[in-house]
Amino acid sequence: MSIGSTIKRLRLEKGMTQEQLAEFLGLSTNAISQWECDKTAPDISNLPVLANIFEVSADILLGIDLAKNKKQAEIEEFKEKYAKLHSQGKTEERVLLSRAMQKKYPNDETVRHHLMRALQNEDVDKYFEEIVSLGEQLLQSKKTEYRMGAIRGLCLTYLHKGDRKTALQYADMMPPAEDLHLHVLEGDELVMHCQNYFWKIFDKMYVYLLYLIDCPEAGYTFEEKHSMLKMLYDMIGMIFSDKDFGFFDDRLARISFFMAAQSAKAGKLERALDELEMLIAHLEKLQSFSQIEHTSLLVNKIKFSSDNITKHTEEPLGHFYWRHLNRVLADAYAPVKDSARYIAIKERLAAL
Repeated sequence: MSIGSTIKRLRLEKGMTQEQLAEFLGLSTNAISQWECDKTAPDISNLPVLANIFEVSADILLGIDLAKNKKQAEIEEFKEKYAKLHSQGKTEERVLLSRAMQKKYPNDETVRHHLMRALQNEDVDKYFEEIVSLGEQLLQSKKTEYRMGAIRGLCLTYLHKGDRKTALQYADMMPPAEDLHLHVLEGDELVMHCQNYFWKIFDKMYVYLLYLIDCPEAGYTFEEKHSMLKMLYDMIGMIFSDKDFGFFDDRLARISFFMAAQSAKAGKLERALDELEMLIAHLEKLQSFSQIEHTSLLVNKIKFSSDNITKHTEEPLGHFYWRHLNRVLADAYAPVKDSARYIAIKERLAAL
């Protein structure tokens, strides 16, 4: 729709005559008539005033808004056709469809993203330079999906060409959750990368689990929280099947303590005492830990030293737990506070 047609439509919607509009603008009625017949166009200085009179944006006056809507509809239709062709394994047709859209919208990120994917599926060697060009343009995208897709695409494209050095540079750009090093590294580096994954993932799981069970909105009962902690405790035991825990004695000690807390709150006090004794066993092992060369199969290339363990306080090892038993969890353990077993547990913790 031309700007003259738009002015006429907006004027009529406002119930305004050409004479009234001309008066507002300080122009002749003939000038308005000339605009609406598309014989002339408003001076750019008139656009803000017209937008204010009609209570619309300048984009609507210029027809840009309609063009945007039309483009968006065509892009959505393109994505649907592309997805259908993809589901049918029709790679060449996806390339042709994407190229047709690229001619119409050469700077559109969605089109670039889909074309890059199609070219990678079609023939990396043939389209190498074009894939790299599209990827480098998409690295500037504000859309995470397109930016991450470009990094992944560039990494795997260079890897396909045998350029591991450049592929690794792109792999380093990826967030840890989107690990591309798995595809790029080789030999001992690949072994260590995979083993470090198993070592680190359970440390992350420990943190995520604590946040999850601490969130009231999750709605877990004491028994459910205990079960979840026990699952993680057992999984760590599976990874370190030779009981070569090293640093993970700290994590297992903490999990044991939190399990005991949930048991006590649920009224399972004998179980809680068992778990507090598990806590002490792990703390005693940790106290004598200096370094370890893991032997369990999933981590048997990893060496770890106590020098790599960070501390947030100089508080003695067992004092944190002793303090919590006496203050934070005093009510939960009240029924057994005078039992010989519980008193012995607190004494052992105080001594650590």
